[in-house]
Amino acid sequence: MVIKHGSIGVLCLQLAVVATAVKLLLLPTYCSTDFEVHRNWLAITHSLPISQWYVDATSVWTLDYPPLFAWFEWALSQAAAAVEPAMLVVANLGHDSAATVAFQRGSVVVTDLMLLLAAYWLARDVAALSMGRNSGGGGFSGPANGGSGVRAPPPRSASFSGLPADSRSSAAALAGRRGVALFGLLALNAGLLLVDHIHFQYNGIMLGVLLLSLAAARTGRHLLSGFLFAVLLNMKHLFLHAAPAYFVYLLRHYCFETTADSSSSSSSSSSSDGSGNAGRGIWVTHGLTRLTLLGAAVVAVFGASFGPFLALGQIPQVLSRLFPFGRGLLHAYWAANAWAPYAAADKLLALAAPALNRRLGWAALRVDMAAAAGSANLAGGLVKVQRFAVLPQITPPITAAAVLLALLPCLVGLWRLGRAAGRVAVGPGALPASSRQHVRRVFARALAYSCLCGFVFGWHVHEKAVIVALLPLAVDAVCSRLAARRFLVLSTAGHYGLLPLLFRPEEYGTKILLVLSYFSGAAVALGALHGDAASPHARAAKARGKRNVGLALGWLQRAYLAGFIAVELYCSVVHERVPALRERLPFAPLMLTSVYCSLGVLGVWGDMALEWAGEAAGHPSRSSFDADI
Repeated sequence: MVIKHGSIGVLCLQLAVVATAVKLLLLPTYCSTDFEVHRNWLAITHSLPISQWYVDATSVWTLDYPPLFAWFEWALSQAAAAVEPAMLVVANLGHDSAATVAFQRGSVVVTDLMLLLAAYWLARDVAALSMGRNSGGGGFSGPANGGSGVRAPPPRSASFSGLPADSRSSAAALAGRRGVALFGLLALNAGLLLVDHIHFQYNGIMLGVLLLSLAAARTGRHLLSGFLFAVLLNMKHLFLHAAPAYFVYLLRHYCFETTADSSSSSSSSSSSDGSGNAGRGIWVTHGLTRLTLLGAAVVAVFGASFGPFLALGQIPQVLSRLFPFGRGLLHAYWAANAWAPYAAADKLLALAAPALNRRLGWAALRVDMAAAAGSANLAGGLVKVQRFAVLPQITPPITAAAVLLALLPCLVGLWRLGRAAGRVAVGPGALPASSRQHVRRVFARALAYSCLCGFVFGWHVHEKAVIVALLPLAVDAVCSRLAARRFLVLSTAGHYGLLPLLFRPEEYGTKILLVLSYFSGAAVALGALHGDAASPHARAAKARGKRNVGLALGWLQRAYLAGFIAVELYCSVVHERVPALRERLPFAPLMLTSVYCSLGVLGVWGDMALEWAGEAAGHPSRSSFDADI
């Protein structure tokens, strides 16, 4: 296909070049211990037999990712052998020659092509759907009570062709801008630049697979979507939090989906034999066939990944590496999730307990003195199971239950979306093509929420995991003003929470510039999209005689975002220049950062949880699933 000047393809290519240039500029920056982690994995997979991959403990950085990622490291090691064989010697701990650094840094840049490919596919899909939908006017909100509030949109061709020529041109331009904005939000994500291209990891390729799976689901390629998600789970098992949403979505909207055509067929069968058993039998057979195909694809991926280790009798050993519950609930630097304020409250209570107990005259707060001691407390920086001094202990089963309970409204809502849309549109059980497209669009929001649930309530969560929720939310953000506001808050809180990873003064200016640039670009781009005169929101505001104000952040959101200035001033200036603070509260900057960021993360999660709870109950309190496109 010939790409004309100014098209989505050209603009996305330009953004891809900019993103790659930024990554290349970051090549000389500092490398964290994760650099040595991946060098060691290159050495293990290249120099040792497969039977030793999950056994070798020469380095403390043992292989603890699923087998497909190990094979990915093996593939990289074949190229690394031609660059510098010394990096592939298992005993060469800490090897970081210039050639090694250049190869590993370059491999991250090259494998990011997966992310760019997925971003482009999603950008084209969003633009295509936006062009078809902008003509329709009012969105999808249904009746205020009863049902799910989802109404099937009008057919794309009919509604779009009904617009005047100038309106069609404006809508087409807006559609293109949505696609380009999405590509920019994904390709230039500040979190990935900080974590992958400075700190050093390979999140880009894995998030690329996730977004490819999402794009496949949005375009109706459900078997491919399930296959890609299975591949992703076998590259990084921490994506398990999204598995329930994938299961419900694919079961309801691929395996046992019914269309208007099948509904008509069922009705005809019912009138001819009086029971409709033939039509129902066809539907069940069709669903079981698809379920079998999907199951076979997933089993094939897991078989190829874990099969060799099953044959070696090493599955327990592999699983012990993948799920190291002995590492404890929290890292030395707390992720900005629900357990950060919980841990902060425990630490403050432990500090206040002696004075409070003396004032009250009795032991109102019982403190576990061993847990409160310096080397065993939650700020000790040790990789071990650590205990709370005052508050009840949090165990892996508790976190698992919390994640599943948080996911439940989303899972029920995903199931109801298809059933309710079909009921409103064409009768019981039937889902027309237009409603199917809507459900597929909503899946991006479900995926973002599922990943956010895992981040908020998971066990031993890395602060970097917030990026996993951000990228699917970006897909929703360019289409919905509500999602755009959430994205701006979550990206700011999530990205700021990554800054302590880069602790050297040499990287201070770079990390602040990256985060501020991304925030500014996202705010301007999303504000322009949702303030565009051609957007449905702007047209609705004009019809009501109101002024369109773009994203229209609330006062609380604006105050929260402005609060990051105060947090940064304290952490970087006040705390460092007041010796008493450094001596008495050495943990304060990290704790303040984690807790303040967690407020934004929990706020976005709570807002989305209420939305899904309303959808699950069948009576959303607002038209939360209306896409502005």
